[in-house]
Amino acid sequence: MREHLLSTFKLSLPLIIAQIAQLGLGLTDVAMIGWYGTSELAALTLGHTCLFFIYITLTGFSLAVITNVSRAFGKENTEALRINFRMGLWLIFAFSLFGLALVSKTSAFLTFLEQDEYIVEIVSEYIQIVQWMMPFLLLTYVIKAFLISVKKQQVVLFISILGLITNFIFNYLFIFGNFGLPELGITGVACSSLLTSICMMLSGLLYIHLSDLKEKQIFKDFFVFDNEIFKNLFKLGWPICLTIMAESGMFSFASILMGWIGDVELAAHGISITVFALFFMIPLGISQAGTVIIAKTIGANELSKLDQAASSVYFLGLGWALLNTFLIIFFGDFIISLFLNSNDLNVEKVAFYAGIFLFVGCFFHLADSGQILFAALLRGFSDTKKPFIISFFSYWTIGIPAAYFLSQKTSLAGSGVYYGIGLGLLVCSILLFFRFVKIKGEKKSTLERLKI
Repeated sequence: MREHLLSTFKLSLPLIIAQIAQLGLGLTDVAMIGWYGTSELAALTLGHTCLFFIYITLTGFSLAVITNVSRAFGKENTEALRINFRMGLWLIFAFSLFGLALVSKTSAFLTFLEQDEYIVEIVSEYIQIVQWMMPFLLLTYVIKAFLISVKKQQVVLFISILGLITNFIFNYLFIFGNFGLPELGITGVACSSLLTSICMMLSGLLYIHLSDLKEKQIFKDFFVFDNEIFKNLFKLGWPICLTIMAESGMFSFASILMGWIGDVELAAHGISITVFALFFMIPLGISQAGTVIIAKTIGANELSKLDQAASSVYFLGLGWALLNTFLIIFFGDFIISLFLNSNDLNVEKVAFYAGIFLFVGCFFHLADSGQILFAALLRGFSDTKKPFIISFFSYWTIGIPAAYFLSQKTSLAGSGVYYGIGLGLLVCSILLFFRFVKIKGEKKSTLERLKI
């Protein structure tokens, strides 16, 4: 077991850091626009929430690429590896155009939901530019998925850190108008995000083209369409997309609920949810490693390693989630201070509510970590449809109704949002655990029969 834990940690560590660096893109946006003004922070929270909801949903297809490429890598099937990556790029690009069209309607959507007109006007400035990063960002996710599957996780780390550095530099230049450039405020955040996504995509493509991977001729017959593989990736990916949509939709609606309560609460929510997203990158990175490990183990037909491989993933992931909770509780006030301008008139109110939200949110962090770990392990078994049903039930028949009732109909207000989504995540985590136990048992029985 110790060997499996060390192996999982070794694979996970670069992915964890890469995920933190990837989230750092949004983190630096929130922090630096928070220094600029509270209204801009509230607008960015709403605008990025809508943008994030759409693009993170479509990343489900890149997770399907991880499953298929990892199995091909375990079987040492270069042709299958190459075709799955190629069709993954085709698939994600097609859906990125659909995503771009949806993002362009963000302002109309927020107006329909009766958000503050002034905030919506600021959001509109942000969306007009940042919408164009959709294809570049999603293609980058598929490139990263491919590199993770062929055990090039250090390169994924490099790409993510490169993105973090370039995003910080562009934000510094464009938001505040440094070095003689115009002061663009939230429009500067949008320009920075677009340029950063282009840099990340190009760096990944250049590595594949120039590194030792060129021996596998990854881009050979790039424009040859493989209908069977394309359909397989779509069949495997769409339930993952809908699962992500169900969860991210719950968190996105949480921001809408906060917007109905007030601008100060919405700004505080923007800080607290960003902090939780940062700490969530650790179990998320471990979960990605879990999908690779399970898929590769099945591809190599190594039945004896299945139990310990899976156990190493969820023990490591839940252990880190528990440590994260203690860190948030003890260092919450310091973390919040990093996001705020001390000269802002609302700084004390925002800090007060953010502190409450961080403390209450620890309830859902453990449950959120559990559900992502078990969902990722199930993806390694190519089980995606039932997890989607479980997620949709948990988030939209339990989590959202509870969050709405507790935040809008009781004195809990903003805290009620966190209690509600925490309940949904807890139910999902428990149900996915039982699903995982069932599927693992069935897979082992199947492999044993084939072995006989």
